[in-house]
Amino acid sequence: MAWTEADAAHLLRRAGFGGSLEDVSRLHALGRRGAVEALVDYASTPDTVWDDENPYGFPDVIGEWNGVRLSLLYQMFTSRRPLEARLLWFWHSHFTTAHSVVGNVLLRRQMDTWRAHATGRFETFLDAMYRDGAMLVYLNGSYSSRVQPNENFAREVQELYTTGTGSYDESDVRSAARAFTGWVVSWPARDVSFDASRFDDTPKTFRGQTGNLDGSDIMRILARQPETARHVCAKLYRAFVSERVNLIDVTRLARRWHETDGNIRAVLLALFDLPSFWDPRVRGFVFKTPLEFCFGLAQRLGIALDRDRMSSILWMSAQMGQAPFDPPNPAGYPGGLALTGAGMLLARTRAAHVLVNGWANEDGIARLVEGVPTPASPATLMSTVATRLGIDGLEATTRDAIAKYLGASPVTSARLLHAARGTAFLLACSPDYQVM
Repeated sequence: MAWTEADAAHLLRRAGFGGSLEDVSRLHALGRRGAVEALVDYASTPDTVWDDENPYGFPDVIGEWNGVRLSLLYQMFTSRRPLEARLLWFWHSHFTTAHSVVGNVLLRRQMDTWRAHATGRFETFLDAMYRDGAMLVYLNGSYSSRVQPNENFAREVQELYTTGTGSYDESDVRSAARAFTGWVVSWPARDVSFDASRFDDTPKTFRGQTGNLDGSDIMRILARQPETARHVCAKLYRAFVSERVNLIDVTRLARRWHETDGNIRAVLLALFDLPSFWDPRVRGFVFKTPLEFCFGLAQRLGIALDRDRMSSILWMSAQMGQAPFDPPNPAGYPGGLALTGAGMLLARTRAAHVLVNGWANEDGIARLVEGVPTPASPATLMSTVATRLGIDGLEATTRDAIAKYLGASPVTSARLLHAARGTAFLLACSPDYQVM
């Protein structure tokens, strides 16, 4: 199958937030295999944005309530490693904690940990997770002791993060809770330490294995359960390929998981090699999250997001149904059809108006129609802007609505940028742009 710029754009939407037209061209020049490897093996790409934990220059980034959230969003938006940014969001959405509960210090440390393990062995990731300060605070592990073992994390790590429902019973929850005891988070430093006097060092039985099990033992057992491979691979598939899960594809990914001892990088390479990932017929089956919607438009239009604008993105995303780094519960953010309520869709229209009509300058709009000869036919203008915004195909209703806006007369050079901006706004509001 021929490798096209449309394929490169599709890859960058799924393995990032969409990028600029120049980013798409650079990726396309690498060829399909080279593009995938460049995205997955992102450590080889220089990127200093992650070195600065206060890119907006707050006088006190930790003391500023939204300081860390805005800094993380800036790093994700500007990173030259799109998959690293995308995986940070994916793993945060999987191993969920909320900024409003854990605060700036622990959220920052957790996101650094998530980045460090994003493409490594899943078992190693899990081992870091149960001792993570934000997770200990969010699910009450810091208050758990041999006298009163708290079961919150013990239940969620099985139901949500590893094997999924139906593969454990209450005795597994109780045993895991006892094994996780002993870890505490100090105040106000928020440092994590192990207090042996709080640890339950008596024998425990968990999923058929008995001994003086601790948290690392529990995570090792869970990481090696076949249900864990299928559960996590299915979640990766929904996020990167399609919300309609293909069980044959998930089985293929799970097989690669077992072959590589849970190596996430290897699973991602297998995922981006699936025929279903590249099949044009399944494109448009992932509903964009608010961040994908806003960041995708901003990157494609070359919009710089200063502190005030990023604060607006933070607020607009919440109105669209996902408050960044502040999910409503341990199950994470609502997604898919749960983001299609009337108020949420109206918020997307408002966001499109701000981004396209408010923040995009003439250079950004001009990129959408660069090379279009004038006078241009309305159909040419429409299809060009749609393609450059990353829309693979337009539904008839969308075409009809924009055709009415543009009218039947050819678009002159004097009208071109105005017509392109209006067309971009209407497209950003259309059903066609809400999916990828």
